[in-house]
Amino acid sequence: MKRILVIRLGAIGDVILASPALLNLKLSFPDAAIYLLTRPKTAGIAKRFAGVDEIIEFPQKGGLIDLFKYGEQLDAYGFDYAVDLHGNIRSKYLMKHISAPVKVQYNKRRWERVRSVSPGKMKEVKEGSPHTIDLYNDAVLKCGGKIYARRPILTLDKDIPVARLFDNDSATIAIAPGASYPTKRWPAERFIAFMQAAYDKLDANILLILSHQERGIAEAKHNIPLNRLRIRIDADLVELASIISEANLLVCNDSGPAHLGSAVGTPVMALFGPTHPTLGFAPRGLKDAVIQVDEFCRPCSLHGKTPCFREEQFCFTRIGVEDVLARAEEMLRGKGRGERALFIDRDGTLIKEKEFIKDAADIEPETGSVEAIKAARAAGFKIIVLSNQSGVARGFFTEDNVRAINRRIAEIFRAEGAEIDDMFYCPHFPGGEVNEYAIECDCRKPAPGMVEEACRKHNINPFRSFVIGDKLSDIKLAAVTGGRGILVRTGYGANEEKQLRRLKLPSPAAITENLFEAVKYILEKRNF
Repeated sequence: MKRILVIRLGAIGDVILASPALLNLKLSFPDAAIYLLTRPKTAGIAKRFAGVDEIIEFPQKGGLIDLFKYGEQLDAYGFDYAVDLHGNIRSKYLMKHISAPVKVQYNKRRWERVRSVSPGKMKEVKEGSPHTIDLYNDAVLKCGGKIYARRPILTLDKDIPVARLFDNDSATIAIAPGASYPTKRWPAERFIAFMQAAYDKLDANILLILSHQERGIAEAKHNIPLNRLRIRIDADLVELASIISEANLLVCNDSGPAHLGSAVGTPVMALFGPTHPTLGFAPRGLKDAVIQVDEFCRPCSLHGKTPCFREEQFCFTRIGVEDVLARAEEMLRGKGRGERALFIDRDGTLIKEKEFIKDAADIEPETGSVEAIKAARAAGFKIIVLSNQSGVARGFFTEDNVRAINRRIAEIFRAEGAEIDDMFYCPHFPGGEVNEYAIECDCRKPAPGMVEEACRKHNINPFRSFVIGDKLSDIKLAAVTGGRGILVRTGYGANEEKQLRRLKLPSPAAITENLFEAVKYILEKRNF
C-alpha cells in the first residue's frame, strides 16, 4: 500500500482549501493511504475531509526542537509521496528530511502576489488569477493524479440531527464579524446595523458567530426578540460547521468561517477590504459571492495585516449596510440553501443495463424504479438523471440518439406518474474515436460538471442531496460534490461492490439491492 503525506500547517481557511486536493489524491490513488500533517487547531476539521485517512498533528506552537524531531519521525513512515501545500520554512525543512521518491511543492505565486500589494507603479492586480485550490490541485497533477474536486468539501456526521436553532420557517442568516486582523473586519457597528435590518426588513432569524475578540457585539443594543437571535462564542470548529450548515446564508469577512461555509454548502457572502480575490483566497462555493469596492490601494496586504495609511479605510466604509442587505435579499431568494435532489444514474440504476442502448425499444425500467421515483418526489426531492454516454465519443451513436432515448425514458416514467425533473449526459471519453468528443472534460462522472449544471438550473444544494448509481464513479461523484452516495447492486453494482471492499475510497452512505431500496433507506434512515 502506498503512503502519501500532505503538509498544510496553516490557518483554518488554508487547511479547508486543501480539502479538494486531498480528495483528488484519494480518488487518483484509491489504494493509497493519505496522511495530513496539520496543527491541533485544525485537526478536528481535517478529520472530516473525505480524502484523509490519518492526521498527524504538529504542535500548535512548535519550535525548532519539534521541527527536528518531526523531520526524523516523518521519514520513518516510509512515504512514497510528499506533497507540500504550505511552502514556508517549516514545511520546506520537513520536505528535505523526508526521503520520499516523489516530492512536490505547490506554486505559491509569491512574486505575483507581492506585485499585487506593491505601492504605486509596482502594483499589478491581475484579473483571473488562479485560486489557491487550483494551485493545490496543480500539485496533485505533478504527482500523476487527476482533478475532480475544485470546491472545498467537509463531511459532517449527517446521521446525527443538528438541534434546530429556531422554531419558525423564516430564513436564518449567520453573521461572523471576526477576522484574523482588525483591518480585515467590516466595522462592528455596520454588522450590528445589518443584523437589525436583516430582522426588520427580511424577517430573518439571526445566528451571531463570535470569537472572544468580538464579545462586545453580543452586548450591543438591538430590537431583535430573543427567540429570533442565537449567539455562539468560541464554538468548536466542528460544531460551528454543523450550525452554519443549517443557515440559509453566511455573511462574514475574508476569514476562516467563509471557507467553512463553502465547505458545508451554505451560500457565503464575504466582505473583502484590504485583501482581494486576486490573492487566491475568495470563497469558492457554488453560490458564494464577494462584496468589494474598487480603491487604488487595494489590495494593500497579503494577509490584511498592514494598517491603513489613509484618513479612513475606504475599502470598507464604502460598503454600506443597505448594499449588503440588498445582496442578502437577492441571495435568499429561492430558499437560499437550495432544494434537495436525487442524482440518479441512468443505465443499470434507473433502467436495466443493456450496453450502449441506441434503440428506444430496449428501454426497460429497473425493478421498483418507478415506485422509487414516486416516493422520492412525494418526499420533496427533485429527480435528476445523470449519465456518462461514452458511446458518442466511441462512434457507436450520436447525441441525437442519446436525447431521443432520454425523451423516451422520461415519457415512460411520466406515464406511470413518476416525473423526472431533468436529464443530463456526458458524451465525452478521452479514448474515443470521434475527435470532437475524445477529450478530458468537466462533466464525465466523477467530475462534477453535470451536478453543478443541474444545481444552477434547478436551485439544488448538492450537500443536501444523494447520488445513486451502480458504479464507483457515482460514489466518487457524491464525494466530489459534497453529497451522500448510495451504491446499488443492479447493473454493474455487484462487481463494483467487490472493488470497493479492497480500495480505500470514501465509503457510500449505503449499499442497497436497487433504486427502490435506496430511496426506502433515504426516507427511513435519514434526518431531513
